[in-house]
Amino acid sequence: MKIGFDARLISSLGIGRYISGLLPFLAEILRDRLVVIGGRNDVALLRALTSGHAQLIVSNARPYRLAEQSALLVDLLKVRLPLIHFPHYNLPLAYPGRFVVTIHDLFSFQFPEIHSGPLPRGFNRTLITNAVARAAAIIAPSRATAAEVADRFPSTRPRLMAIAEAADARFSAARNPAAEATWQRYFGIRPPFFLYLGQWKTYKNVPLLIQAFAEVVRGRPDVQLVIAGHDARHPEIPVAAASLPAGAAVFPGHVPEDAIAELYRSAAAVVIPSRAEGFGLPVLEGMACGVPVICSDLPVLREIADGVATFCDPSSPTAFAAAMSAALHSDDSDRIQRGLDRAANYNWKTAAEQTVTIYERVLAGRPRSLSETD
Repeated sequence: MKIGFDARLISSLGIGRYISGLLPFLAEILRDRLVVIGGRNDVALLRALTSGHAQLIVSNARPYRLAEQSALLVDLLKVRLPLIHFPHYNLPLAYPGRFVVTIHDLFSFQFPEIHSGPLPRGFNRTLITNAVARAAAIIAPSRATAAEVADRFPSTRPRLMAIAEAADARFSAARNPAAEATWQRYFGIRPPFFLYLGQWKTYKNVPLLIQAFAEVVRGRPDVQLVIAGHDARHPEIPVAAASLPAGAAVFPGHVPEDAIAELYRSAAAVVIPSRAEGFGLPVLEGMACGVPVICSDLPVLREIADGVATFCDPSSPTAFAAAMSAALHSDDSDRIQRGLDRAANYNWKTAAEQTVTIYERVLAGRPRSLSETD
């Protein structure tokens, strides 16, 4: 039986990494059973990721817009797929078919300030509630996130399974000094530097990172803080950075995919000060690149990096400053090797195999818990 996969968010941060990591292996396993729904501008990328195996359906219904609830619904009703995997909760509320959904986090409930007002906040909460209530199966990217979903929506427990994400093959410890130097020149970066890669939403806690770095740079005026990404809705971040010495903060904006691994590998440390994460992909990618990781002490990040990362209280800039200063003066090869070994345990092929197992159980109508093995 055919299985659909909604890839319309492939160009977005976070969800896009999940889609692009999973899709090639789903195509390898399912081949002509796979039907991918994507936007017109992403057709070439989707064909490349699926090696031409999957059928493509073009839908330009923009996420979180009325067209998603109307035009996308019509597109899906036309193809009448036995099962669709929505890798995010933004599916048509009236879609009557069988589906699997991935819930990456519950931040709409935990951090309501991420929405611009009560209407978008209420709409997103409605979408999440609808998705978890009606899904035949629910995937979470970590055990910690699965536990949060089950706590808020107890009825989901029998339909819920944690399937970890992964760092793709480009994230390795193999150094390319020439490429690293080229990207550093391009972005105006000089070693040593700390790297933050992620969104600028409030729960990401970037102002605290800047505050911590201010303590570091007082003793090491040669060090830089590289804050990737951009979000005009959060002017407080460049405003906070303006208090740092000239040239201490670098804002490269959107970092090309080819540059990300090179920046990881050449950083003094990757720093993730988040107050919450659904999985924490930069932690895993940093470990895979053989770079020290400094991150918030959260259950989900302990799940990935316990014994490898340096964990800090996400409310303490002093704790982050101390860990960053220590990273400039230490060379913990044992910890780096543990990170490489740990990261090797996560791969997208395994994630795809586990995901397909869920598809097959749903199609077979098996009522037992997804966590049980065959």
